[in-house]
Amino acid sequence: MSELYNKCMIIQKTLFLWIIFLFDLKSLYSINLVKHFKELGYLEICDKNHGTEKFDFLYANFEKFIEFLQTNRAWEQKLYSAKERFIRSKDRNYYSTDFFGFYDESKKKGRDQISFYYSIHFHEFICSNYPEFNKIPEIVSFFETCFEIQKPYRNIFTEVATELGLETIFSSKYNHPPILLKIIKYLPSYVATSPHYDGTAFSLFLDSTDNQSLLLSSYKSLLTINDFYSPIRKFSRLLNQNSILLIPGIFLREFSIYPTPHIVAQNDKTRYATIAFAMRPNYTPQKNEFSLLPNFNIE
Repeated sequence: MSELYNKCMIIQKTLFLWIIFLFDLKSLYSINLVKHFKELGYLEICDKNHGTEKFDFLYANFEKFIEFLQTNRAWEQKLYSAKERFIRSKDRNYYSTDFFGFYDESKKKGRDQISFYYSIHFHEFICSNYPEFNKIPEIVSFFETCFEIQKPYRNIFTEVATELGLETIFSSKYNHPPILLKIIKYLPSYVATSPHYDGTAFSLFLDSTDNQSLLLSSYKSLLTINDFYSPIRKFSRLLNQNSILLIPGIFLREFSIYPTPHIVAQNDKTRYATIAFAMRPNYTPQKNEFSLLPNFNIE
């Protein structure tokens, strides 16, 4: 077992043994989560572990990482090759997705964004199989920051699954939820035309430099543009505190829990966001039909 993975497991066990939950999860014991998701589509939680300081540091490292890859295309190609090799490995099945690594869509009309999908196993795979990456400060710093950011959120996914009576959905040899961390840079020209459902068990919106841009709706049989809104936050984005939103994805449909449709609206500014996706280990998504989503395209 690698040093990176061992370190992560020690942290996880310590958190569970001492029951150190750095989130305001009391509401989980006083509400019916299924009903709550049905009525609102989301659950707000106060994150007392990471705040503005930590996420701004992440975005600063992301900028350095982007600049390095955009000015050193050979390294970008090498990272892409590492991703392609990783998704042919057994660890890819743990995440039930092929989304890993760097996606530069900054010049792709209709996308106008740059993102990175991080996971512990992808990080470990690169460090073990491509030691040359360990010599690039921009890559090392960004990966290490991602590692630190994602550490605490296993607890919240496990806690929510338990409250819903779905403890077994994360069952695997690793005994914890597979987490995929997505860091996004939206360019001023970014325009979204349609909402979407996440291919996840749960999605946790950890941070955004513009919370008002996230619009969502509870699941309905008929959805219109007017159903989408920006949730009013009870908690603030502060130095050491944040408001995070949890929503269900399409991987819970078999339990009669419907996904929350959402969209990131245009605002003509450069902004950043971080999302943690709880996946389902070795899961093959079922074919389900969901409500049609409205077109937000403004002519």
